Amino acid sequence: MSCKRWSESENKQFLFLLSVYQKDFEYIAQQMNKTYNQVRSHFYNIQSKDRYKSSKNDTSPMKKLRLIAFDVDFE
Repeated sequence: MSCKRWSESENKQFLFLLSVYQKDFEYIAQQMNKTYNQVRSHFYNIQSKDRYKSSKNDTSPMKKLRLIAFDVDFE
């Protein structure tokens, strides 16, 4: 299976859906026309990259969205 990078718009759509539906990867995959495994892998790839980035230096909008998507307790 080829590992194509997700576009900026796909990332934004993914992070928005993630913020609404949390970890319902199956539903998110349907909405994005991707497979469950693609969506799940992308989630864990972003999450692991964030662990190694310095949050002090990265103030990009994508970083802010990732912080919202991964660090906020939705309960």
